[in-house]
Amino acid sequence: MHEKQLSYSGSLDMATVSHFLETLHQAGHGVDKLVVDMSGVTFIDSTGVRGLVTAKQQLLSGECDLALVGFSQEILDILDILGIRELIIEP
Repeated sequence: MHEKQLSYSGSLDMATVSHFLETLHQAGHGVDKLVVDMSGVTFIDSTGVRGLVTAKQQLLSGECDLALVGFSQEILDILDILGIRELIIEP
């Protein structure tokens, strides 16, 4: 299995989500699993949340498993409130 690791930090919002998705798409090309450390994410808005869902769907359709790890408790709480934590983070 060919695995690649990245990290993302800063805001994940309307201004950054396109770059985030493009980076993941490029990094996921030709790998079986892409692990992204999200511990540096300091802010996420609804566009960022939608970007996380899109990233999971796009990479899975391309045969690449995406593991988003290391979210802060604040971000996890947001994902819980929205009811999508299990969709974004595998148990």
